[in-house]
Amino acid sequence: MKEILSLIEHKQVEFSQHSLYKFLRNEAIAPQKRLAFAPCFAFFVMGFGELNTCVFRDILTDDPIQDLINQHTYEDDKHWIWFLEDLEKLGIDYSLQFSKTLRYLWSKKTNFSRWTTYRLYRLAYQAHPIQKLVMIKAIEAIANIFLSATAKAVIDLREISQQTYYHFERFYFLVDYNYQMHSEEQEKFIRHLQIPVELHKNVDKVVKEVFEIFTEFSSAILEYTKTHCIDEPLKEMAILDELRNLKQKFPINRYLQHKN
Repeated sequence: MKEILSLIEHKQVEFSQHSLYKFLRNEAIAPQKRLAFAPCFAFFVMGFGELNTCVFRDILTDDPIQDLINQHTYEDDKHWIWFLEDLEKLGIDYSLQFSKTLRYLWSKKTNFSRWTTYRLYRLAYQAHPIQKLVMIKAIEAIANIFLSATAKAVIDLREISQQTYYHFERFYFLVDYNYQMHSEEQEKFIRHLQIPVELHKNVDKVVKEVFEIFTEFSSAILEYTKTHCIDEPLKEMAILDELRNLKQKFPINRYLQHKN
């Protein structure tokens, strides 16, 4: 397992150089602009909670590795609660019709958030406990980079809003670090795990795929953030309402009948 952990550290260093994290730390850009991705991040955050409860977790087990994973999932499956609180504090707790919310969450421009979630589900579904453990360690390494960058943005925002953003701030790390999986005893247990020969190549592949998934996710987040405002979904829904009203005033069928 030591080799796999070293690979994760190496990939983490590479991942930290992604342009998204320089963008999130850039004080020349308004913090609200840096966090414009927050609405389209919703599907991933909510899906990640269920990844823990429905895919990583297996309560019918006597495997010590799976038992460790289970402990982690109980600690890691409620972060969406902080995310919802942060959305409200960011001023993007929209009052939208249910159909409009669904239209946005499943729109083409937010598909990268959905596909990231689906790919993680596929990778973890019915995986060996060691593979799931490696996935979790890789995701944690990625989260450390992502959340240290978002923390910079929300700390800058806090000077304006005087509010604390628990999902995006460093508080997230402080809680994470007290998790059972981070205890000295458990870290030692993980480091000295022996990966079966038949699984070693697959585990190596899992690490690389997790970083590939989140590298693509980071690129999509950056593109979205640069081209959208934080209140973009609300504006889009207003435009859709205007189009619907125009269709009601000028039905296409009536136009075609008149033309004929």
